[in-house]
Amino acid sequence: MKKIIIVLILFVFATATMAQRQFGAVTWNVNFPTNSDYLTKTSYSGGRVEYRRFLKKNENISLGLALDWATYEQYIPRQTFQKPDGSGAVTGDFVAQAYQVPFMATVHYYFKGGKMVKPYAGIGLGAQYLEQELYYNVYVSDNDNWGFAARPELGALIYPEGHHGWGFLVGAYYGYSTNKTELLDRNSFTNFGLNIGVIFGE
Repeated sequence: MKKIIIVLILFVFATATMAQRQFGAVTWNVNFPTNSDYLTKTSYSGGRVEYRRFLKKNENISLGLALDWATYEQYIPRQTFQKPDGSGAVTGDFVAQAYQVPFMATVHYYFKGGKMVKPYAGIGLGAQYLEQELYYNVYVSDNDNWGFAARPELGALIYPEGHHGWGFLVGAYYGYSTNKTELLDRNSFTNFGLNIGVIFGE
């Protein structure tokens, strides 16, 4: 996975410098899980590699691709987890981990702004791979699966020098996916996130 991310980062930087009206971005993501019974701790271990290209007929709209990743880890004090089918229960203290990797096609609309700030709204649609693990004593219960993912977002491009050669991206988003967690009888995974990073090439 790390090799894939490195290759995508190099691809984003290479393509972003080939022509105007397109750019690449690399951001740091902070994620807050919102529908989990066991993960409530904020994740500061996340990021995104993104590429956007503006339409020739409408330069207020861009199409693109984005790859995110986030790692969650949390200690859970002693409690009892009941199996969804009622066949048994596990009591103890736990360490919960999750690794989230959504890959999406994106579309963004850019509102009128000044030379230094370009606000936008957009959505990403695609697939998400999710690893979820629950460690107790020497045992582990895990779920690894793919699901459909959607991510509406709001943000802004910021150009400190007033031109579009480089700048910053700030945004907020809501992530929804259909990844299942059989151990906890969950049919989705959702999170709210914030991201900040650099853009090159527009």
